[in-house]
Amino acid sequence: MAMLIVPLIANAICVKNEPNWLWNYEGSIGSKYRVRMTLIFSGRNVNGVYFYANELKDIQLQGRIINGVDIILDELNATGKAVARFEGKFLEHDDIHRRFGSNKLECEIIVGSWHKLNSNKIQSVDLSIDSGTFGTLTNRYSIAGAQDDSLIHQNALLFWNAVKRKDKRTVASLILYPIAVGISNGTKLINSPNELITNYNAIFSPRYRKAIVNALPRNMFVRDQGVMLGNGEVWFNSNGKIIGSLGYPVK
Repeated sequence: MAMLIVPLIANAICVKNEPNWLWNYEGSIGSKYRVRMTLIFSGRNVNGVYFYANELKDIQLQGRIINGVDIILDELNATGKAVARFEGKFLEHDDIHRRFGSNKLECEIIVGSWHKLNSNKIQSVDLSIDSGTFGTLTNRYSIAGAQDDSLIHQNALLFWNAVKRKDKRTVASLILYPIAVGISNGTKLINSPNELITNYNAIFSPRYRKAIVNALPRNMFVRDQGVMLGNGEVWFNSNGKIIGSLGYPVK
């Protein structure tokens, strides 16, 4: 099947051989499906996972890079059978979103198409690199000391849903105390769940809640200090407890 036509702009040369490094991309399939993808580059071979923001369930990927320019990723079902395919190109410049300014790019942007193998319907794909971290697909949070990725994901999703529902008690139960929080007039030290609940509205301002809800509580950025939700709205420790960056002053 022919690839979706992409803008006539220069293609980058993506060459990586980093089998212990996870590269996270965010973007869209079609005009309405937000996705997050993690890729591991091992020379010409690529494997990884992706998920839809409205499902938060990993889908396995396996593929290859051709001449450093084209990337083909087969989407695998539970039995390892290819059921859909990504076909894309790496772009040399970010002329679409201008997120990377005028810098010459290598592997940062992928544009192309996605289609089910038994269908002629093609969806456009637009992905930009979000972060890169040391780890594996089975233990991506090891650098922060975590041994069970599922625990991190479980607590991140629990927190994310609790913020959406304004479930103060569940939010309070997921925090490691004491914790410094940001409020409108500065910072405040919170020592217990009850104290968190009392100050909940001052901490979880509309702007802060919106930022949390817009984040994706799965396959997140990680470093030695913890696991980061969104752009640093919340940090989790190796046991999935919230340890920092809770709340920020309202301007």
